[in-house]
Amino acid sequence: MLKNISILVLLGGVLVACGGGSGLNGIASLGSDFARAFAQDRNDEPISLAGVSLPQFPTREPFNP
Repeated sequence: MLKNISILVLLGGVLVACGGGSGLNGIASLGSDFARAFAQDRNDEPISLAGVSLPQFPTREPFNP
C-alpha cells in the first residue's frame, strides 16, 4: 500500500513539474516515446530503448524545488 502511494506521489510530481507555458503540458512535454511507454500495459513487452529520444529544452527554466 505504501509503495503504491509513493508511486502515485512520484508520478504526480512529474506531471506537475512538466507543466509549462510552451503549449505542451504534462507527459506530452516529454515526447511521444515517453507517452507511448507510459500508456502501455504493464504486462506488454518492454519498449526497446534503441530509438527512444527525450526532447531537450535548454532555454526552459529547470525544475528546482
